[in-house]
Amino acid sequence: MSRRAGPPAWDHSHGPRAPRPWHQLVLGQWPLAVVLLTVAAGVAWAGIGHWKRGSFLIGVGFCLGFVLRALLPEAKVGLLGVRARWIDLICLGVLGAGTIVLVLIVPPRL
Repeated sequence: MSRRAGPPAWDHSHGPRAPRPWHQLVLGQWPLAVVLLTVAAGVAWAGIGHWKRGSFLIGVGFCLGFVLRALLPEAKVGLLGVRARWIDLICLGVLGAGTIVLVLIVPPRL
């Protein structure tokens, strides 16, 4: 029988758990940060006049969220998972695919 080195495991009898440092809290939300940064880049790109490319990037960001939500376990998904998995997948999939389809359907301005 091997014993883990380090401090003993925490349980409720030890009292309240010490707060985690801020960098661990931020790094724990990387799936949401990736999606938000992608969507923000799309909004910025659309804001400088390339609305079609920016909107496409927004759709890609939602599709990326769909993939991350589908593949990551519940313990790693963080704030990207706020409802049941199937509801999150439907919302992200419809937003992502719908945005991309609309961008591809709208003809370019001549």
